[in-house]
Amino acid sequence: MFNFLQSPVACTRFSLIVNIFLLVIKMFAGIVGRSQALIADSLNSLLDIVANIAVWFGLKIAQKPADKEHPYGHGNADNIAAIFVGLVLVITGGYIGYEAFHAILDKRFSEPTYIATSAAVLTIVIKEILYRYTMRIGKKYRSPAVIANAYDHRSDVIVSAGALVGIILAQVGYPILDPLAGLWVAFFILKQATKIMRENLPTLMVTSPGVSMESEIAKFVSGLKGVIGVGWIRGRLVGASYYLDAAVCVSSKITVQEGHDIATDIKRAILESYPEVADILIHIEPESERYQPPLH
Repeated sequence: MFNFLQSPVACTRFSLIVNIFLLVIKMFAGIVGRSQALIADSLNSLLDIVANIAVWFGLKIAQKPADKEHPYGHGNADNIAAIFVGLVLVITGGYIGYEAFHAILDKRFSEPTYIATSAAVLTIVIKEILYRYTMRIGKKYRSPAVIANAYDHRSDVIVSAGALVGIILAQVGYPILDPLAGLWVAFFILKQATKIMRENLPTLMVTSPGVSMESEIAKFVSGLKGVIGVGWIRGRLVGASYYLDAAVCVSSKITVQEGHDIATDIKRAILESYPEVADILIHIEPESERYQPPLH
């Protein structure tokens, strides 16, 4: 059921449609319902739309096959889109915080109506459902941009919950709590932006798989037929996938063809057992050699 929504691009397109709907609802309810917190939340939806469009284009580029200029593919476009989401959240949080702070200083308080309350509740329900759906698709396809989008949805849930609390307390006689809720919205958005950017910026610096993963794969390869040992493994993260290089020790008495067949079997076994590995280059060494990874 709903198979047409089971891809990163379809998921992002659906998120875009939902965010447009929520933008209209929250902006209308914020203005008519006299809630500064909800108007701030509607601005969040506006920039969510910008972020969704960026993710959409990023996913389209990331799906392009490798070419002469990009021999490792275009996967980093996925991470760049995720970083853009983080930048959008920084702008959103900064502006919302600025407006809420000045509303408190200028004592621009008003008592929100129940239209604002209803819109905040609706947003929380829809965004929580959207978070669970988007996170499932992001993890299934190991897409940093879609996962960043999911975290954005979850931040919207907490943001709208804070706005709802501020609206309700303003309705019962504490109008200052409505713009205070706007400050809460700003703080959480900035916190989420920091998390997204911290997770994706290292990828642009050619991040390695890490000692743990490299050791695990080395142990796996060492147990394969014809392998005497593994000299070294190194790799780079491109988008959500790893490209690895490995020096594998085999008997010095076998033929070149036999060495080639062993390398082919190693590559096939790794690609089947580690879906996060997109490709691996096997360098065959005779057992008498002692090797160190090249510096460049």
